[in-house]
Amino acid sequence: MEISGYIGKFFDAHEQVKTAAAEQKKNPPKGKSLKAQALDNIFQEMELERQAVELRELLIYGVDPALGAVWTRFQDEFERLQAEQEKERLEQEAKDRVAQWQRRKMLNQLQDRALIIGAVMIVTLYLHLLFLAIRQMRILK
Repeated sequence: MEISGYIGKFFDAHEQVKTAAAEQKKNPPKGKSLKAQALDNIFQEMELERQAVELRELLIYGVDPALGAVWTRFQDEFERLQAEQEKERLEQEAKDRVAQWQRRKMLNQLQDRALIIGAVMIVTLYLHLLFLAIRQMRILK
C-alpha cells in the first residue's frame, strides 16, 4: 500500500506535468524563442518517458513476486478505466449535441413563429389601410 501511494503521487505529478506542457503549447510564453520552447518540450517529453520506463521496470522487477504481475494488472486496469472514461466522454458529447440541437430547433421554431406573426400583422395592416383608402374614396364621391 505504501508503494501504491507513492506511485499514485507519481502519476498525479506526471499528469500535472503533461497538463502544464499541453497548456504551454496552447499559450506559449512570450519571452522565449520557438527553438527554446521546442527544446524544453523535447526535454520534458524525454524526462516523462524516462520516468515511465523506470516505474515500469520497478513494477516488473522490483516488486515482491508474491504480488504477481503488478505491471500487467496495472495496465489492464488503466486501459479499462481509460475506456470507461472515453465512453463517458462520448456519451456526454452526444448529450451536449442533442441539447444543442434542441436549443437550435426551439430557436428556429421561435423565429418561424415570429416571421408568421410579422407577416400576418403586415397583411392585416395592409388590409386596414386598403379599407381606409376605400372609405376615404367613398366619402369624396
